[in-house]
Order: sequence, then C-alpha cells, then structure tokens
Amino acid sequence: MQDNKLFSELKLRAGIGRVGNQQIGDLSRFGLFATRYGTTQNQLTPGFWEQYMNIGTAYSLDGANTGVLPSGFVQTQAANSKLKWETTDEVNVGLDFALLKNKIFGSFDYFSRNTTGILITPPIASALGEGQQKTVNGASKTNKGWEFVIGYRGEKIGEFNYNVQLNFAHFGDKITELPEAVRPAYPGNLDNTIIGHSQFDIFGYKTNGLFQSQDEVDGAPTQIGAGPGRIRYVDINNDKVINDLDRTWIGTTLPDLEYGIRIDANYKKFDLSIFGSGIAGREGFDVYTVFNNLMRSRENVGPGVFNGWTPQHTNTNVPATTLKDNNNEGRTSDYFIVSTSYFKLRNVQLGYSLGRNAVFSRLRFFVMAENLFWFKSKDHLSPDPERIDLGPIPVPKIFTFGINASF
Repeated sequence: MQDNKLFSELKLRAGIGRVGNQQIGDLSRFGLFATRYGTTQNQLTPGFWEQYMNIGTAYSLDGANTGVLPSGFVQTQAANSKLKWETTDEVNVGLDFALLKNKIFGSFDYFSRNTTGILITPPIASALGEGQQKTVNGASKTNKGWEFVIGYRGEKIGEFNYNVQLNFAHFGDKITELPEAVRPAYPGNLDNTIIGHSQFDIFGYKTNGLFQSQDEVDGAPTQIGAGPGRIRYVDINNDKVINDLDRTWIGTTLPDLEYGIRIDANYKKFDLSIFGSGIAGREGFDVYTVFNNLMRSRENVGPGVFNGWTPQHTNTNVPATTLKDNNNEGRTSDYFIVSTSYFKLRNVQLGYSLGRNAVFSRLRFFVMAENLFWFKSKDHLSPDPERIDLGPIPVPKIFTFGINASF
C-alpha cells in the first residue's frame, strides 16, 4: 500500500490461546493437619487476642495437668485430589490504523474469554466440622469486551502545535455455570442464582418509598418491622411476605464504559498537558446514605436525619428517626444504590523551558495539579465516587512545583 494516500498504516491482528491459573498455594489439594497445643495466647490482629486454651489438641492423659502434655492433631484443610488448573481460552482481534500521513491514528481491539473450573475456596456449613474447607474447581464464566483508541496530531500553526488522544473501553462478564458446591460463595438465593449475571452485580431488595400510614402497612405484604415512616420493600415473588426470596438484582458495580482524554500542546517555550478519565453506567453502595439518613446507636449521624419522616413531614425519603431498627433498614437494597459514574481531571501540568546555555543542556520549570476536580451524580453523597470501597476517604488534591534539568 505504498502509494495509498488515505492510510499511512493498516494492520490487522488476531490471537488465540489458552492459559491456566494456579494461584492457590502449593498445598491446596492436600488434607492438612496441625498441632494446636492450646497453652499460649495468639494475637490474630493488632488489639485482638484469641486464647486457644480451650480448643487446643494437648491433653493430660494422667489428669495431672503438669509437665509436657502429649498433643494430637486438628484438621485445618480438607483434601481434594481432583483439583486442577483453572483454564481460560481467549480470542482477540485487533486493528491498528493511521490516516492522512499519521494525522489520525488509533487502534481497536475485541476480545472474548471463556474461563472454566474457576479456583475458589467456598464457605461451608459449620455442621460439617472443623477443617473441612477446601479449594475446588467451581463456576465457569465468559468475558467479552472491546477497547478503542483514537488520536489526532494537529497541524502546526505558527509556533503552536497540539495532539489529542481519546480512549474508550467496555467489559462485561457472565457466570455460565454454577456447581452446587460453590453456590454459597456467590450472591443469590434458592429461586434466583447468579447464572446469567455478572459477578459484579449487586443482589438485594428493591424498595418502594416509605410507608405513609398504618393503612398502607395493613394493606401491604407482611413485612417484619413495617410501620409509618419505615422503608417499604417490594414483594418480588408476590407471595405476600417480604423475606429472603424477594432479593433480586438491583445494580452493577461494573461500568458500561470507561473513557479518557489526553491533550498535549506547545507554544514557544511553554508546554501544557491535560489528562482526565472517567466511567459511565456504574452503580454502587453509597456509605454516606447510611451515615446521613439512618440513626445508629453510639455513632454520630449526619444532618439528613433532620429531614426524617414524621406524620407532619411526609415529603421525604429519609425514614423516621429511630435507634431500634426492627425493619432491618441497613440490609442491602436499592435505597443505598446510586450512580457512581464520574469524570476526573486527574493531571494538569504547565511547563516553561529555557534554551541551552553554558551550564544546562535543558532546564524546565513546571507546576502540576493532580485530582484537580471531578464531576459526579448529585445523588452520590460521598465525596469521591471512585473510592466506593473506602467509604468517605477522598483522593487528595496534590499541587507540585518542580525543575527538570540536564547538563
């Protein structure tokens, strides 16, 4: 394509392969036993001690309780001789391109992965006894997604030139098989399993506002703790009772789209770099809703409780204030689920370079700001929607002044 005037580069890529995963330790297939003498205290975490005196394996056979006690063994892990590698088969196709003498450039990738025999150590019923937990090959799932990058190298205008680059990505997964042995390790109930859903989907109760009167409570499905001003939960299976079987899929922490933008510009001795990124179509748990709207014993609360429901103030979504949560309103429900989509201006850097002199071959002064500002949903009360797992801890803004020098 040497004489082609449209494409500067055009390359098609394809790949197929199989990889394994065994990141479970070297002893996962064995039944393990250990001595536990039970004669000393063991600190599990800072500030927390557990005494093994009553659950040790040492025993005084003569009843003297003195001297060196003979010890037995306790099982700590059950054996699984059929354990094997977790396997992922992947197909990837991609296209690299550049147009108009490299002014426009980019790439597109699409991938599909199928993972079987996912290695997992599921929880077990305590009735099976101590040390019966073991690693197994469990669920299977599919992953599909794409990534797209496109950039533009602007024509130089006098002493000014610039480049712009955008990137977009989407990823989705779906559980396709769920053996009975690993069901307790995944969200779901007897009627509604995770099969067909993402492992990042949220499982809980749907809500329908607040009860406004005792007549509404009497006419609604039976709900333990229901009352005027309390959260009203939805009877998903229409059996007239609110219970575990009414839990369903209420959101996902997996975004529909991840995106970013980078702009680089130069004018004479000045240079400017701007980078931002964000996600769209993601939902999550807003811990501030708990702090702000619900009262809890021995904890401070937010100002939201001043907007709590009363018979004289019904135009609110904040439940009536109470320290006795008979309605179990802290349960996972869409009352706490909000949009966690955001866009962050992550980095802005402005620099000024001096020309070569007798001492320096290059000398550049710069100022830089990180996490300068971000946009988020007004329904998301927490300060930083990116850090949904860390609660109310926002990413700090950082301002830096620096010098780059070479001799």
